[in-house]
Amino acid sequence: MTSDERGVAMGAAANRSRRSEWIIDKTEAVARDGMVAAMQPLAAEAGAEILARGGNAIDAAVATAFAIGVVEPHMSGLGGIAFLVYRDGATGEITCLDGSTVLPAAIRPEMFELLPGDQRAGMYNWRAVKDDANNTGWLAPGVPGMPALVGEAHRRFGRLPWREVVQPAIRLAADGFEVNHYIAMSIAANWDLLQRFPSTRRVYLKPSGAPPAPPISGPGDRLVQPDLARTLSIIAEQGVDVIYRGEIARMIAEEMKRNGGLITEEDLAAHRTYERSPHLASYRGFQIAGALESSGFPTVVEALKIVEGFDLAGAGFQTPDALHLIAEALRRAMVDRLRHLGDPALMPVPLQGVVSPEYAAVRRATIDPSRATPEEGPGDPWPFDPSGGKSPVERSGAPGEGNTTHITVIDRDRNMVALTSTLGGIFGSGVVIEGTGILLNNAVTWFDPEPGAVASIGPGKRVMSAATPVVVLRDGKPFAALGSPGGRRVMSAIYQVLVNLIDYGLGMQAAISAPRLHTEGPALEISTRFPEEVRAALAERGHQIVPRDETISASFFARPNGILIDQETGELHGGVFPFTPATAIGV
Repeated sequence: MTSDERGVAMGAAANRSRRSEWIIDKTEAVARDGMVAAMQPLAAEAGAEILARGGNAIDAAVATAFAIGVVEPHMSGLGGIAFLVYRDGATGEITCLDGSTVLPAAIRPEMFELLPGDQRAGMYNWRAVKDDANNTGWLAPGVPGMPALVGEAHRRFGRLPWREVVQPAIRLAADGFEVNHYIAMSIAANWDLLQRFPSTRRVYLKPSGAPPAPPISGPGDRLVQPDLARTLSIIAEQGVDVIYRGEIARMIAEEMKRNGGLITEEDLAAHRTYERSPHLASYRGFQIAGALESSGFPTVVEALKIVEGFDLAGAGFQTPDALHLIAEALRRAMVDRLRHLGDPALMPVPLQGVVSPEYAAVRRATIDPSRATPEEGPGDPWPFDPSGGKSPVERSGAPGEGNTTHITVIDRDRNMVALTSTLGGIFGSGVVIEGTGILLNNAVTWFDPEPGAVASIGPGKRVMSAATPVVVLRDGKPFAALGSPGGRRVMSAIYQVLVNLIDYGLGMQAAISAPRLHTEGPALEISTRFPEEVRAALAERGHQIVPRDETISASFFARPNGILIDQETGELHGGVFPFTPATAIGV
């Protein structure tokens, strides 16, 4: 990354102020033979270790996915779900795998007693439920999908022996690791949840009940997870099927039954990883690949297709003119998502309509280049969808979309992997299966506890995720891979990073480090790293500005990472979110 790129990425640095402000950034990793980007350095090191041993991008991604579940346990792991986009460097074939969760067969809406009045709770502001049972505890989990997805990916595309790619995670769980400030902060912030469940308390809290401390004036506490190390060792020997049909499946089902949970051995055995057809969207001569179903990808594509009709480069980088257009296109894509998108198995979904250039032109025509439209409602993509259906008359909002982790890998053969994994909320359901170390997701949090809506809780329902792992081509050649954690803000982040890469020619780190905005309705949340005069100019155009301070504990604009291939030198350039320990490592 050049000094000029660093300058434009740090909007706050140019913003003269009467008070001191944060200026936080990271250097760009550069390598030729391979690279891994992940949300924790120990996980990135695990993937880089596999690349150095001769593993390919899938091997490294699988190793990193197992390792990140050990060292960033509040975001992902064996009890979570995952989504993967893979491009084969030799054939150019793109594969999209969906390892999302389904709700247990025994679940019923009446199991979740609504509290009186209009009390709201959870990440997605559903009606509050007695004991918060839809968000935490034994009724909240769905069937884990992450293990099956990484097992399927390795079976089809991996190079190294299975045991070898699981070993780094086993080592980290068995030997433990010194918690850094980010992990210590996450555990401390969620202490109320973790201390509720004895099996969880034993894993993440000290014998005194206190959270582990990071290094301050001396060494930090170590987090050792022997039960998880044993489970990973069994997986290394027997494969991931043991979670769905073997010893671990029985332990999960038995612990569920003992504690009033719903997942059975039959639910686990019925789980499947789905392969989704890749969709290739064009944007200013680039091709962006991802899966339309059960993801945030169609929303990103719609926003890009809308804004493609404007000259963003001519409007300038992060000027009020450009940001106004970026925000207006995003708002339309997001309100369309909340109105029209969902699980195609449960409702008609105009996936082809929302990503069509013709529909984008209709939505673009509603944008006034000089005035904001905070109250803009959804459009009608159905005339542009070949299915010719229509959306349900009423729904109570889209299923929620939660906290995640993301891994990006490119190897020497230019195989590319973008893999996003999640537990749902932070620390998922909060329950650890005794004897396994597996922390389970809280899939029910994605669904409306009020009966009668498309998004209501029900048996066998599959989540709609905001996950947006993508690979990017330029003239058919590999250009970049990226993705992000961060709930629905994942979509606005990936959209803006792609604009930064393509419209403005930024490097990967600069594209990620640049301040961002987010909207999915009337309010426009905007980083205070944008100069005050820029925010004021947007307010003058009618945007309902909500300023957001970015700190090491905040996540208002998601946390992307990605790897770019320099088209002239062939070198790999890795960028990561600057406010957390996220790390890119080259080999």
